[in-house]
Amino acid sequence: MNSLSQIPGIGSKTLEKLTRLNINTPQDLLYHFPNRYVDFSHSVKINSVIENQNVTITGKVLDFKNIYTRNGKNIQKAIVSDNTGKIDLIWFNQPYLANSIKTGDTLSFAGTVSIDKKYPSLSREGSGVGFKKTIIAPEYGQYNTGKIISIYSETSGLSSKWFRKIIQTQIQNLLLPITETLPLNLIEKFDLLDLKTSLFQIHCPTNPQILTKARNRLATEEILSLQIRSYLSKKKWQKNTPKTKIKITKIIDKKIKDIIKKLPYNLTDSQCKVLSEIFADLTNPNQVMNRLLQGDVGSGKTIIALISCYLAHLNNCLSVIIAPTEILANQHYQNFQTILKDQNIPIFLLTGSKKIDLKKIPKNAIIISTHAIIYQKNNLKNKISFLIIDEQHKFGVKQRSFLSSSLKIPHCLTMTATPIPRTISLTLLGNLDISIIDTLPQNRLQIKTFLVPDHKKSNCYKWIETEIKKTNCQAFIVCPFIDESESMTSVKSAIKEFEYLSKNIFPNLKLGLIHGKIKTETREKIIKNFQENKINILVTTPIIEVGVDIPNSSIIIIQSADRFGLAALHQLRGRVGRGQQQSYCYLFTESTNQKAISRLNFLEKSHNGLKIAEYDLSSRGPGEVFSTIQHGFPSLKIANFSDLKIINLSQEILKEIIANYPDFNFSQITSENLTSESIGNN
Repeated sequence: MNSLSQIPGIGSKTLEKLTRLNINTPQDLLYHFPNRYVDFSHSVKINSVIENQNVTITGKVLDFKNIYTRNGKNIQKAIVSDNTGKIDLIWFNQPYLANSIKTGDTLSFAGTVSIDKKYPSLSREGSGVGFKKTIIAPEYGQYNTGKIISIYSETSGLSSKWFRKIIQTQIQNLLLPITETLPLNLIEKFDLLDLKTSLFQIHCPTNPQILTKARNRLATEEILSLQIRSYLSKKKWQKNTPKTKIKITKIIDKKIKDIIKKLPYNLTDSQCKVLSEIFADLTNPNQVMNRLLQGDVGSGKTIIALISCYLAHLNNCLSVIIAPTEILANQHYQNFQTILKDQNIPIFLLTGSKKIDLKKIPKNAIIISTHAIIYQKNNLKNKISFLIIDEQHKFGVKQRSFLSSSLKIPHCLTMTATPIPRTISLTLLGNLDISIIDTLPQNRLQIKTFLVPDHKKSNCYKWIETEIKKTNCQAFIVCPFIDESESMTSVKSAIKEFEYLSKNIFPNLKLGLIHGKIKTETREKIIKNFQENKINILVTTPIIEVGVDIPNSSIIIIQSADRFGLAALHQLRGRVGRGQQQSYCYLFTESTNQKAISRLNFLEKSHNGLKIAEYDLSSRGPGEVFSTIQHGFPSLKIANFSDLKIINLSQEILKEIIANYPDFNFSQITSENLTSESIGNN
């Protein structure tokens, strides 16, 4: 079977509908897995039904009526009996059922039983008085009763009932081209179902136990396919050799130690460990670095980047740092200029508003840029020895393919402040070496976080004004949107909030406003004024999420906090707490949704970025976490990124394959149904 059109019952109109669900081939249909199940395998006599129980009953249709109401709706009612009693069946707005359910037919029906104790009724066998029994919207027919039924993702015109019928009638044909992907020895060793049985049982489960085994096998294969991609990507990367050899001579070692000694703070043990890992990569003559540096907000990733670039400079090598925003690029540039001011290093800034002639750049320079450098890539071909991408997830696919423009791949360091749960690292990041800065600088006070209910906002504003006047500190107020949203009137917009706060709440303070639509020059001037404490409160969108470093800012209010993921809130919170004074984060929300409140309560108590990410992963799924990690995050059909047991199992299988099956064909198991992009580089 090569085409869906070969399946009876699938014509041109149905093909169009299937396309809406990305089902274009028979294999796509086979891999259109149910998202849940209802167990109707319990077949009982009518007098044995229990309230709220899922059951299948079989009986004779005594009566069937279409009842039309005054408001134009209609109800279908059937009375069915067996030798023990009667039961009412009710449907809504399905008059066509009269063609399928006729008086006198003996049929099976499945559903959830409700019992109305207001209406007693005699049992069929005369054993006494029972109560009126009803099933609302029951299923009927051989594909929907007497078994565990599958519930699928649907689209208009294609219901779960349609999928059950088409897949169950065609399952053997759909399975014909399927071949086992894993060696039989591994299937036995890890107690897995074979692939064909798993695919059959996922659609037509015999019992809950074998369904669990089928799900585990298919979930393992899905995770394994991602891990194989990472493994193959890493093998491919390892073939790259460095453009230039970087060494640490005694003279270079002394210069680096001198720079570190001159810093106004001591590096943490975690930073020193990470630095040694990066130096080991940079000085490896046989392999190009492909490393992810993960560190919580404020953990000190930038100084690691600076020292690493200094090592490249001392080896007469060109370094490029790509930042996601002009604000962050400018900040990096200022920091590099300040710390390296006595070293006579050519440091350049390239942004959309600041141009440089790349043809005249010395080969030992450090270039700090936004994505503007992407459009200058032809002038940099084979010149870059060391590339650092800061917060890579903020760039699109085109920008992240920057490396492919070089014939000689440079050392690459990707940095992120987004905490990555261990299960994600094991699954998606196997192509990278990972370094983690897991401690914050010494003497850093923990930010006090509070969820502020609506009725306490005015008191909070008063306290903030008093605190600013008393300590000369500064504050951020963050809003989700630039302009007011017509569809979400409760969600604060930066422009509207700036006007309201300036006139009504803080008329005696100096407020500033920045967002993405403000011209770069104006935005830079406002940031500079804020840095110089000429502005008391900066009203902003999440544009400040990445990189804005104002040590004197000790207060942040996040308006409509329920609109943000926890990882984003944690990064926004990290914009304060960088100085010596106590810092505060206030989460404002008008939401009464208990789930949203619980999430914000968790953030209130937790300051560990990894725990916050893992909480978001378990409570809201990977999309929430990785909306802040990368575009194109893979959507799993059956596996779960929180399932450490399955992830560890698939890792063990991959290790066995690599060690013992040198001729294994990896392409047969790499899922074509998953589309994802690697973090780091392929």
